[in-house]
Amino acid sequence: MAAKGKVELKNKLAKKLAARLKKTVKYVGYKWLLPVVYRWHSRKPINDRLVVFADLRDRDMPDNFLSLYELCERDGYQCEVLSGRSFSNKLPNWQRRKAKLRFHFQFIKLYAQCRTLFLVEHFPLSDIAKPRPGTQVVQLWHGCGLMKRMGYAVTSEAWGAGAMSEREKKRYPMHTAYTLASISSAGEREIAGYCEAFHSSPQIVKPLGVPRTDIYFDDGFRKRAEEKVRLLFPEIGGRKVILYAPTFRGKSIAKSYIKYDLNFKRLKECLSDRYALITKFHPLMAKSGLPESGRLQGRGFVFDGTELLTPEEALCAADILVTDYSSIIFEYYLLERPVISYIYDIDKYDEDRGLFFPYDQLAPGPYVFDQEELTEKLLTVEEWFDVERVRALKNRFMSACDGHSTQRIYDYVFHRPSEKGGKPS
Repeated sequence: MAAKGKVELKNKLAKKLAARLKKTVKYVGYKWLLPVVYRWHSRKPINDRLVVFADLRDRDMPDNFLSLYELCERDGYQCEVLSGRSFSNKLPNWQRRKAKLRFHFQFIKLYAQCRTLFLVEHFPLSDIAKPRPGTQVVQLWHGCGLMKRMGYAVTSEAWGAGAMSEREKKRYPMHTAYTLASISSAGEREIAGYCEAFHSSPQIVKPLGVPRTDIYFDDGFRKRAEEKVRLLFPEIGGRKVILYAPTFRGKSIAKSYIKYDLNFKRLKECLSDRYALITKFHPLMAKSGLPESGRLQGRGFVFDGTELLTPEEALCAADILVTDYSSIIFEYYLLERPVISYIYDIDKYDEDRGLFFPYDQLAPGPYVFDQEELTEKLLTVEEWFDVERVRALKNRFMSACDGHSTQRIYDYVFHRPSEKGGKPS
């Protein structure tokens, strides 16, 4: 027993030492080394043709980048894309660390010399230093509307800035580099919400729209999305499509998970004559997908589109959306179709993560709390669907998304006259 206790104590001390070392390395890197590298590269003049698209996720280019990237390429800008895919978890540890270090130095060099940096999420490396005069840092936030609390607006002590000590917030401030944040709504309360989340001035939060929403106004895309779904899942036949798209649960990204609170076998028995159900899970949970039990219980009724469909394709192909606290609901308002809010755990979710507004101000209803209620509402859509309620929410949360967001952002960033009368430097 004494030997076992010594081993446990040794392991505990080793973990503490590793945690301390990790904090020290982070501090030295973020507060000393990388700022010095940034200043070194800042000796050169800004490259007025250099545009950087940076993302930390292990994925293809984010859809909010695609159309802007194409416009920049068309107009002859030098486009550099940095992605977390370069240091994927699929690599061996030593290779991943080496690739991640290379990514850090590559980003800092480009950040110090670019004309424009585009982001889609919080990107801690951009907070290493304030952008140089003449450099624009544009946040194209990945979510529409204003659902989950984020950044400095988080009140829960288990998430985001809420989980940071005051010392950490001062040492590693977030969202400090933005010169422009483009959002989906022109509403004063919505703009104020983003200002709170980013600790930013209202002057930089602009309702210019969300680039990837332009595609919802493309009749050809909507038709192709419907055809793709029926090509992927021919068993759907002529049935209507329910899209089930819940967000993740958990008190942090590292501990996030999907909770399956549906009995697919029972849903199939009640709904399969009229409907087919497609699941589309949050990107953080994409690798989890639909569990095998769900596939077996819902065979011929439940189809997993998580890896096969983009969010835009899934939404355009859906006749009804069932969701909870996902910002995907705001995009669906653009299509003016029925939405059911399946919010069986709303009290716990609001405690763990928090919402910007009371839920009945975010979603049109109906709000259901168990599978029996959900089934009943799916069978009586014609009786409760109120398109005017959906339009009111669309006008509140998506007023800047009209099919022209990409061009509007591009013109604002690259062709807007400066206060001195010229184009932005």
